[in-house]
Amino acid sequence: MRTKLIAPSAPEIPVGALAMRSPAPDTGTVIRWLRSHLTDEWQIALIAATLSIAFFVWYDAHGFTIAFNDARIRDMIARRVVMSRTPGLAQLGTTWLPLPFLLMLPLIWNDTLFRDNVAGSLPSMVAYVLAAVYIYRSARLLSSSRRAGWVAAGILMLNPSLLYMQSTSMSEIASLSALVIAVYYALQVTRTFRAADIVKCAFTAAAGTLIRYENWVFALAFLPILAYVGWRRRGYALAESWTILYGVLGFAGCAAWVLYNAVIFHDPLLSFFYGNRDHTFYANAPTYLLPGRHHALTALVMYSVTVAETVGWPLAFLAILGLAVFAWRNRLRQAALPAYLFLAPFAFYWLVLYKGANTETLGIPGLGTGQLYNVRFGMLMIPGVALYTGLLTTAGPALVKRILPGVALAAILFSGVLGTIHTPFVLREALYGSAGAGTEEPGKQDASWLSSHYHGGNILITYVNTPTIIFYLLIAHEVSDRALITDANGAQFAEALSQPQHWVTWIVMDSDASNGASQIWTDLHGRQDWLGDFILVRTSGTTQFYERRSAVASR
Repeated sequence: MRTKLIAPSAPEIPVGALAMRSPAPDTGTVIRWLRSHLTDEWQIALIAATLSIAFFVWYDAHGFTIAFNDARIRDMIARRVVMSRTPGLAQLGTTWLPLPFLLMLPLIWNDTLFRDNVAGSLPSMVAYVLAAVYIYRSARLLSSSRRAGWVAAGILMLNPSLLYMQSTSMSEIASLSALVIAVYYALQVTRTFRAADIVKCAFTAAAGTLIRYENWVFALAFLPILAYVGWRRRGYALAESWTILYGVLGFAGCAAWVLYNAVIFHDPLLSFFYGNRDHTFYANAPTYLLPGRHHALTALVMYSVTVAETVGWPLAFLAILGLAVFAWRNRLRQAALPAYLFLAPFAFYWLVLYKGANTETLGIPGLGTGQLYNVRFGMLMIPGVALYTGLLTTAGPALVKRILPGVALAAILFSGVLGTIHTPFVLREALYGSAGAGTEEPGKQDASWLSSHYHGGNILITYVNTPTIIFYLLIAHEVSDRALITDANGAQFAEALSQPQHWVTWIVMDSDASNGASQIWTDLHGRQDWLGDFILVRTSGTTQFYERRSAVASR
């Protein structure tokens, strides 16, 4: 009798155990997953954010984020809206447009973020990332080429001057970003003909008008293009409705700013005259030579050199070639018209130089136009250079299309690396210009001295002539925001000027009238009633420090 042998059955393995024992995905699988889920736009955003943070950390560690005197003042304006003796929107003042300060408010109250410059620089950093994403979108929309988009984004992201300025609280990056986003949505309008895209275009244009006054001109430049596209689409009726829609939304910021000046300062035009109620410009505006005034070619050379030094000469050449090819291929085709708006900054600044407006004059020593000044205005052409160079990589026969991206990459690396090794063009203004770090040290030393001798009490001081002292007093732990009575405190400042012995322990006055006479000096210099209660304890250049006699005696 045979015995039938039955092989034992294999034990069942739970499904979960099989999953646990499956091999981990290799690197290639992860990369393929990222490529399928992480779009070009997200990749550009992540690269831009990484660059933004890295360069901010480096520049902040070296003290360059506040090298511009204007950067320090901008931080203080935002700070005093929420932290001064008289907080409120009136603290925004009248000269500079308000949106950059409003964007700082969520963080500027925090002492650590204020002292580390994070609160002031963060809006610029976010604007830098948005500009990189939207210039990619614009190039991709115009060319249907990822290559063009990446080249355009790379040029913008890797520009050394842009990487520096996005690390500061200056307003140029936000202005640039608003222009880039508005142009993108204008390009969308020419393809979708949707009112929603007009609203987006108008909204970003309006945001720009609350950042810098140049954007008022740029916002106006959109109007005829949108009206023309509407007219070509459906005649006069659509052109009229689009004009009204864009006009109401796009210039709402301009109207709001004029209304703000009328309500707060009782003068709707005050901001256009640097806060002078007699509606005159400062007599002591920059006195650089004005060779471009009424000389069209000289003005053209001045701004062209500024742009070329900002973006790098190789990229400037490629951009001109790309613009020529783009114009030849598209002419005035309505779908391409908004792309020409990236030339608006060039036309605007050329006109400013031609008219010889002192307060906007470019100072370039190599052209004999004085000390470095306002060279940062060349950055507004970076988006145009990026876009036209990106579009150039899609032109020509197949062989040329393969070569051009490499040429563009070499130009990007040459301009970017060389600009980073050497001092970026805009950083040179911050370090060596008339409104840069060279003006910082005396005020910093005075603030350090006052902080070391300060033992409480209020300080009477003005933003005219002594903003650096105020800034470094604020970032010192010894002096609080409410201890400062300044020309931004209205009635309290007037009362303290009238009877300083009843209000303050310290008086800081500056007799230098080159930037407008200090109101403290003007009011107190010829009076004797307060001198019996105060003693002069320090003179630093044109700045004098008085301390209450009782405080001196008690030490």
